[in-house]
Amino acid sequence: MDETNEDVLRARVAAAYEAHFGMPPEAVAYAPGRVNLLGEHTDYNGGVVLPMPLRLGTAIAAGRGGPAHTLRVASDSFNTEDTRSLSDPASGAWSDYVLGSFANAPGADFTDSGVTAMIASNLPVGAGLSSSAAIEVATLRLADVLFGTQTDAVAVARLAREVENQFVGMPCGIMDQFAVSVGTIGHALYLDTRRLEHRPAPLPKGHTFLVVHSGVAHKLTDDGYATRVAECTAASGALGVGMLSDLGLEDMGRIEALEPPLDRRARHIVTENDRVRRGVEALSQGDVATFARLMIASHRSQSEDYAVSLPQIDALVEGALNAGAIGARLTGGGFGGSIVALVARDQLETLQDSLTTNFPTARILAAI
Repeated sequence: MDETNEDVLRARVAAAYEAHFGMPPEAVAYAPGRVNLLGEHTDYNGGVVLPMPLRLGTAIAAGRGGPAHTLRVASDSFNTEDTRSLSDPASGAWSDYVLGSFANAPGADFTDSGVTAMIASNLPVGAGLSSSAAIEVATLRLADVLFGTQTDAVAVARLAREVENQFVGMPCGIMDQFAVSVGTIGHALYLDTRRLEHRPAPLPKGHTFLVVHSGVAHKLTDDGYATRVAECTAASGALGVGMLSDLGLEDMGRIEALEPPLDRRARHIVTENDRVRRGVEALSQGDVATFARLMIASHRSQSEDYAVSLPQIDALVEGALNAGAIGARLTGGGFGGSIVALVARDQLETLQDSLTTNFPTARILAAI
């Protein structure tokens, strides 16, 4: 993918802002999307994850002006504009993520004027690549520039998660915001979401992670995601633990005794945490084959135990494996979105050709 994506998007959003508002912006900021290699739905259960930032992302340009406590925000991608009061509640509009982030930004002061903003992105919405987290982190970074504050990367991730949980109403964990704010391009990020302990993990040599959008968009604020969160809470209560990540493989007998579907939901979380830990160890040892097998097992667990996959996603994963990928899985929250496939570099072109030929709605998004 284009190494200068950030520079291109920064220039694009600055030009779009000036064309739309008739003046250059005061500040421009950027944040990437992310792909998750292992560790799905474990973050809101206090578990471990292995995401990686992408070279696709979102840029925002802004300046102070207009009526006090008012946000005018336009999208270069959607060719639309919203005007919101900075005290408004969430409305379900795309501008909620910008509004909530400005309202949550440390040091932001809109007493004497409002703010005008422009968004530009090449992250597809509904692809499971954290487009919302990218908007939140980019807006918080921009607010630092605009208002002269200095918020460290971990604090930005926490603030962005607050926007999702408390403003938008999405009961997500912190993985997306943390990967977007703290992660480094070209490295995976091992994260313990309860303690926020983290370290980089190497990528497998001679291989590529291919990110493919299924063509089926998802919206995680729909009931499916919240239902899984509620099921995990119920399973934790039935097992007498604070979070499902308090459990390990040695507790599988207790988990199997739960009523369905709580048994399957808890089994996914416990086994997925184990897969992440083994996956990080495999990467550190250069054991690509083991990591690939863990990806396949992760997808099977998402499909069968956690029930967040769809027939179209399962078919795309199977198609990738049949076309030369050694590992493949659903990435992101599920109910649509994207897959990530691990393939030897000399097989990458063959895999891409096969997927675009056999799955007309599929779109290649990134190769890392």
